[in-house]
Amino acid sequence: MKYLSHIDRSYFFIQLTFYSLLGSGAYIIFFWSPNVLGELFSRYIKSIIFVFPWLMLWLAFSWEVVINREHRLEIFLMITIIVLGVINTSLSDSVSNSLAPMRTFLLTGIFALWAAMFLLSDQRRRKEFDWFCAGALAVIALVEIIDYLIRGNSGPGVFQIFTAHPIPLGTLIILLSPGPVRLILSQHSTSKLLGWLLVLLGGILIFLTHKRGTRLALTAMLAVGMIYLARRQRYLVLSMLVIMALLVPLQARRMFDRLDPNIPQQVSILHRLELYDFALHIWKIHPVMGIGLRSFTQDHYLSGYQQRNHDLDDFPHAVTKLQTFDNMLLTALVELGSLMTLLFLGLVIVILVRYCRTVWSSPESSTLEWYRVLVLLGFAIHSLSYDSLLIPPVNWLFHVQLGIMAGYHASKTAPG
Repeated sequence: MKYLSHIDRSYFFIQLTFYSLLGSGAYIIFFWSPNVLGELFSRYIKSIIFVFPWLMLWLAFSWEVVINREHRLEIFLMITIIVLGVINTSLSDSVSNSLAPMRTFLLTGIFALWAAMFLLSDQRRRKEFDWFCAGALAVIALVEIIDYLIRGNSGPGVFQIFTAHPIPLGTLIILLSPGPVRLILSQHSTSKLLGWLLVLLGGILIFLTHKRGTRLALTAMLAVGMIYLARRQRYLVLSMLVIMALLVPLQARRMFDRLDPNIPQQVSILHRLELYDFALHIWKIHPVMGIGLRSFTQDHYLSGYQQRNHDLDDFPHAVTKLQTFDNMLLTALVELGSLMTLLFLGLVIVILVRYCRTVWSSPESSTLEWYRVLVLLGFAIHSLSYDSLLIPPVNWLFHVQLGIMAGYHASKTAPG
């Protein structure tokens, strides 16, 4: 009886911790934005909300949180990344500017991954999390579309309620999409209908935002998904790859041939291309530890930079005004430094490789398990056009989805 009581107590704390993770995520997704309640709470209260699930994790798993053998490598990498984050902030060009962004990145990202890795190793809790994603997608899509219909296409703040900018909204829909996909794959016709309805709402919202990065990410997900579904038809897959290999360079060539610095939309593309060289210039000066996350000192490095495209007369002004590289990988290398960036990428790759091996070798794996890989692919492609992980809702969802993968191989042995 004493043993059973211990199991019940452990199960209770695990469930309580899981719901605290969902509660923290609900705040981050729905209320983080300054357009909702983001300015209402102090940074201390927000920090507590962000880290609370990880603190609760200790009640459920005790010292297993840091000494668990199955997750030994992931825990080591996460601790190292956190330590490097502290060092990076202390060495930042502007410590006062970097402190809050680094704290938010770690608490809504690495600590969320840590908690999800333990909590979402259970199949039933993964199902509940996907339902949470489906509900979140429904709320976001309906609110944003209704707001769009009220304000109109040219209204201020359109598609900025939950993410403070239209670009991350597409990534948010992609990261929430396992929710409707689970409903579509269920055996119940009502669930299937609801899942397709959510896909339709998400698709309408993405169409209305008119963001090329989101469409490119979805195209890549669709192409890889079709290859997966047709994987037994080798000749069909090979033909699709050949066609893609021929069409993509031709389309890219046509686009670059039409670039004209006098056209505003294409100036944006040329500006992004120039940022690659500028990022390399700064990286050479601070290759190991970077200049500090969101230090906003990029303009300090303009004096020694030789601009490649001299037609972009406003490039220095744009750098001073925007202070961003519009590319998560570039931002990480320049602001976080090579060491922290490589360790973070190593963490993602380790989790992804282990997950794919487990899913591949498991006869019980479903289409949903493979779809989670497509979600990360779409996220990675979209992250090439903006600093995705610096948006808390996107950062949290990405790391929790990654946490599902990290805990998947332990799903048969996890308690609860």
